[in-house]
Amino acid sequence: MGPPISLGPDLAALLEPDTDIKVKHGVIGLLKHLAQSQGNRAALGQAGIIQKLAASQIWGEKADMVEIVQVAAIGVAKHMCNGDSKRAR
Repeated sequence: MGPPISLGPDLAALLEPDTDIKVKHGVIGLLKHLAQSQGNRAALGQAGIIQKLAASQIWGEKADMVEIVQVAAIGVAKHMCNGDSKRAR
């Protein structure tokens, strides 16, 4: 996800608390697929994806009715945290 195309910041911008849950569902699904590739994780990390997920209120009580989206968001975070331990130091 490096130059010339980087979707990370644009996708992060769609994770605002007031964004429609259907949009969040699509964005989080795409992020989950992108985060599976280790080559994308640095760019997604620089875009602050995990922080934006936390701030999006996807894990709040209001979102409990959309458990599938919450599980996908957990998947994104899991993939993002499953990186190169040497680089994390």
